[in-house]
Amino acid sequence: MDIEELNLTEILTALQDFMTQDGAISPEQRDFYKAFRTELNGHEGEFLIEDVERLLVATRAQVDSISDEDFSKMGEAILTRYTNKNADAINERIRQLAAAEAAKRAAAEAARKEEEARKVEEDRIAEEERLAEEERLAEEERLAEEERLAEEARLAEEERLAEEARLAEEARLAEEARLAEEARLAAEAQSAEEARLAAEARLAEEARLAEEARLAEEARLAAEAQSAEEARLAEEARLAEEARLAEEARLAEEARLAEEARLAEQARLAEQARIEAELAAGEAEKQAYWDAQSEPTSEDKIVPDLPAQATPLDAKKPSSLLSKILLVGGILAGLGAAAYFLVL
Repeated sequence: MDIEELNLTEILTALQDFMTQDGAISPEQRDFYKAFRTELNGHEGEFLIEDVERLLVATRAQVDSISDEDFSKMGEAILTRYTNKNADAINERIRQLAAAEAAKRAAAEAARKEEEARKVEEDRIAEEERLAEEERLAEEERLAEEERLAEEARLAEEERLAEEARLAEEARLAEEARLAEEARLAAEAQSAEEARLAAEARLAEEARLAEEARLAEEARLAAEAQSAEEARLAEEARLAEEARLAEEARLAEEARLAEEARLAEQARLAEQARIEAELAAGEAEKQAYWDAQSEPTSEDKIVPDLPAQATPLDAKKPSSLLSKILLVGGILAGLGAAAYFLVL
């Protein structure tokens, strides 16, 4: 069943039904209807739904006073008329489209499966070719690897032998260097030991000489101290002896001087007693003499008459007395001087 398109009458009738459903037609609706009818009259042939939509838009551009609601409802009225007229055809068309779509999908599915099978086969062939290529490449790589490994083994063996030779040479040189170093260290150790022993011997000799010098110095100092002590003791003994002798001499001198002083004192006292006795005797003689004379004149009293050859007693005795006094004074002065020197 084919879908029938709307004709001019059907379209206008759909609009009239919409505008009259409320009983009154507005001026805007009337203006839009007239302008739309003019647009429809200018169209040739049947009206496809797309043509109706285009003409509605063109009319709306001319009559912009129509409201959006009225414009939408006019379009819906025309679409409803179109749908009602072609309901069975549309449903059939939908079924046909669905069947065609199902067939298309089945064909597409079959094509897809065939394509998948083709791709699987191609992938299998490509995989076989890839595996064969990989196997070939792997074999080539294995052979190359074997050649490389063999070359590396040969080079490694050569390098190992060269390394062993180098290590042997290095070990020989190291051993020679070690032996030379050990010999040098041994020589240095021997020299150091000899130097140490020489230093120890020198230090021991210096210590021995220092000890001998110290002992000699101590012996010398001890001898000097002993000599000094002996000299001090001898000097003390000498001084003590001299002091003793001086003390004895002093005591002897004091005793002698004391004895001399005693004797001199005794002599002085005896002399004094004698002098006093002589003076007393002379005074008595004088007194007796004067008593024996007559009463003298004034001149005779001053100088009495004495015998011409006689020495007056008074003139003789004072001279003897003076000499004795001087003798005693000299003795006493000598004793004092001796005592002074003994004290010093």
